[in-house]
Amino acid sequence: MAADHSTLLQGIRPSRKILAAGEVVMRAGDKAAALYAVETGRVALSRHGSMVHVAEPGTLFGESGLFVDANPVDAVALEPAVVLAYARPQVLLHLRAHPDINLAFSAFLARRLNAARARIELGKLKGAEDRVTAFLIQAGAAQGWIKLGQPLSHIAADIGLTHEAFYRTLRKLVDKGALDRQGRRGFRLKTDHE
Repeated sequence: MAADHSTLLQGIRPSRKILAAGEVVMRAGDKAAALYAVETGRVALSRHGSMVHVAEPGTLFGESGLFVDANPVDAVALEPAVVLAYARPQVLLHLRAHPDINLAFSAFLARRLNAARARIELGKLKGAEDRVTAFLIQAGAAQGWIKLGQPLSHIAADIGLTHEAFYRTLRKLVDKGALDRQGRRGFRLKTDHE
């Protein structure tokens, strides 16, 4: 759903919001008004002051606001950004009118829930090495080469590590022969029988 939201939301005219770094998209507790898509930049979603997600270009956020009256999170641009706002009433009408799109949106929500659960599980792991290894396994690096789709500093924040701790741990795994690295974002975990 993330990459093809324009196809799924085709026929709904969004409003474009150009944001400066630090500018608020929505506040927790305010009336939920829209589903948002990030065109450029990054938007931090936080609840009670704790960051819960960073929306990247090509991704949606605010989907829970379609089904509750008030926004559950704050959304603030981390850097200059452009977001598209799809009005809540039009999105809900669109989903009701198009069962196939509604099903695709439900699948998107299920994937989002599974990803959130995986992040919670990673966050419960105590050591950086365990956390990084578990992340790489979830990303598929135990089955073969993977190329990570976002900067390592973003991944570090997503799994609850500083970028320094994340880089150190990657280096440690490479040095002890547990991880192969190719370029900046290519990785493959070595199996016990290699």
